This record gives sequence, structure tokens and C-alpha cells, in this order.
Amino acid sequence: MKADRAKIRKLEVFADKLLQSKLTPENPQCIVCGGQTSCMHHVVFKSQSNALRYNPLNLVGLCSKCHTRLHFSGDPAILGTIIKVKGIDWFDELQKIRHTTICKHTKEYLEGIIESLSKPTPF
Repeated sequence: MKADRAKIRKLEVFADKLLQSKLTPENPQCIVCGGQTSCMHHVVFKSQSNALRYNPLNLVGLCSKCHTRLHFSGDPAILGTIIKVKGIDWFDELQKIRHTTICKHTKEYLEGIIESLSKPTPF
């Protein structure tokens, strides 16, 4: 059973990295401070919603300073700024999707996510 969980975890890590590499922010500037975007942050943390883990709607571009402040200090002003910029309708939609039930990740589910993320993006 532990071997199966280890395989699932490897697929999750690979899918997470693939998602980050495939996405480019709408704006190369940090949504909070205007600095250079260094990563795409999950607004609803991955651990809080399987339904939003691989959903681009849940990702915003942050610089490393704002990303670190958000994760290590839990600064509510950062989330407030994100909501102000993206809009309350966007945040409400995230909350609806957040409560959608998706069973724990299976090998088949993750392989499907990886396959869809591996397809070339049309220009």
C-alpha cells in the first residue's frame, strides 16, 4: 500500500511541476506588489481542495517576497489585495469549486491531468 501511495505522490509532484512550467501569468508582474512574478500561487491551497489543485482559475502570479510572506506569515493583506484585483465574483467561484468533491487522486486521474498538461498550447 505504501508503494502505491509513493507512486501517486510522484505523479502529483510531476503534475504540479508540469502545471507550473506550462502556465505563464496573464501579467508578468506580481498581482500584489507589481514586482517580477516568480511563481504561480494556489489561492486555495492544494491541501484544501482536490478540485482546484490543477485548475488555472486558482492560480495567481506572485513575486518570491509576497509568496514567502503569504506562506510564512499568513499576511491577510496579501489575500485581500488578490481578491481586490481579481474581484469578488472570481473569489466566490473559487469557493463554489472548492467544495466540489473529487476523490483522492488515483493513478488514472493523475495520468489524465499529466496528459492534458503535456499537450502543446495552441497559439
